[in-house]
Amino acid sequence: MFDRVVLIVKAGDGSDGAVSFRREKFVPFGGPDGGDGGNGGDVVIVADSDINTLYAYRRRRLFKAKDGGRGLGKKKHGKNGESLALAVPVGTMVWQKADTEQDTLLADLEGNGQRVVVVRGGKGGRGNLQFVSPTNQAPRIAEKGQPGEERTIILELRLIADVGIIGYPNVGKSSLLAAASAAKPRIADYPFTTLEPVLGVVEVRVHSFVLAEIPGLIEGAHLGKGLGHEFLRHAMRTRVLIHLIDGSSPAPVENFVQVNTELGLFDPALAQKPQLVAVNKVDLPEVKSRVAGIKSAFASVGVSPLFISAATREGLPELMTQTWKVLQSVPTAESTGGETPKKVIRPKPVA
Repeated sequence: MFDRVVLIVKAGDGSDGAVSFRREKFVPFGGPDGGDGGNGGDVVIVADSDINTLYAYRRRRLFKAKDGGRGLGKKKHGKNGESLALAVPVGTMVWQKADTEQDTLLADLEGNGQRVVVVRGGKGGRGNLQFVSPTNQAPRIAEKGQPGEERTIILELRLIADVGIIGYPNVGKSSLLAAASAAKPRIADYPFTTLEPVLGVVEVRVHSFVLAEIPGLIEGAHLGKGLGHEFLRHAMRTRVLIHLIDGSSPAPVENFVQVNTELGLFDPALAQKPQLVAVNKVDLPEVKSRVAGIKSAFASVGVSPLFISAATREGLPELMTQTWKVLQSVPTAESTGGETPKKVIRPKPVA
């Protein structure tokens, strides 16, 4: 999944103004009539709900808007350069890449049609008509157009989902998503089957919410190990987490603690998200016989887990109902102003 790309964007250059004089037969006292140059086009990033990946930018890295047209005689203004709109998925964050300092957030495009101008086109130069004065009635000078802005930006996609399923690799996250929704994630009996997040819609009576299976992580994920940041980046958007535990694991509580440690090391806000802990594979005899012991072990860390089987759907309705109840108590991004502060940089006009 292409969910992070680095692009170089260049706005169009403003064109030069014209030096021209009116020369028409039988028209006396012809004076300067040079028009202004056209402004360069902007580069705009636009959120589009019909797109779900940044795959279109996998090869091309440089994007440039059109330059303005030159000014002409007869007071003709040069044509303004056409702006360039780059479509990205809803949920894309736009960053200005910094060489030494921390990258700057330009915009967080959370809604369809939301847009941000990342570089602005250069202003067109003035033609000699603009320089006429009582002391200089036939100026032979014109202004050059200004160059358009250029910068390196980062497009980073973070899926927008209500609930995210997290946990170690191969604990049954794909099976849980498939059992709870109509999504069809890839399911296999080896770790890291899922290499990119998968979304599904879960219905609880007359209500529904978006559930995301987020690829598994390992110790050191906050440093980028395994799928590392690929997992943690998408978990940032969710409001509630379902922490899935493998009931056949020899140390389920240690697994639970380790995953939460990785969340906290990557971003403390992640570790503070509401969690429901679900112990999977209770349909297996060896897991069913350990239920009491697992309950006791989790009680020692102040957690009361739910026991489910993604394979047989045992305990699944209760888990989804509890998830919906927790969702109702968690403010949405709109009511809280969003999880990520939105900072838009607007260049100051050149005098």
